[in-house]
Amino acid sequence: MTVKGDYIKYKLKRADDAIKAAEVLMKEGFWLDSLSKIYYAAFYAVNALLINMELNPKTHSGTKSLFHKEFILKGIIDKKFGFLYDTLLAKRFEADYENFALIDENSVPEFKK
Repeated sequence: MTVKGDYIKYKLKRADDAIKAAEVLMKEGFWLDSLSKIYYAAFYAVNALLINMELNPKTHSGTKSLFHKEFILKGIIDKKFGFLYDTLLAKRFEADYENFALIDENSVPEFKK
């Protein structure tokens, strides 16, 4: 496998691990932490897509911008997934940085493997 292929495989494994961790956290009622893990699952998966196109953003906002530019605006990926990604990023920011964030089971988007 190539270095690029290995890196993509690594990012997808990180995404899968983050989903599994989110499931455990949700089961135990740790909504703030599960939300962060769900966002990171999406972040790692989007990074894998971008790396496949030889794009390697260095920031979360750069990842979001390139995802929209290369996949959402071009119609490759449905815009509802762009909206979901944006929502996850905003909720993750709220969960990680806001004082007294009110995140509960109704704040965590449903996801399916």
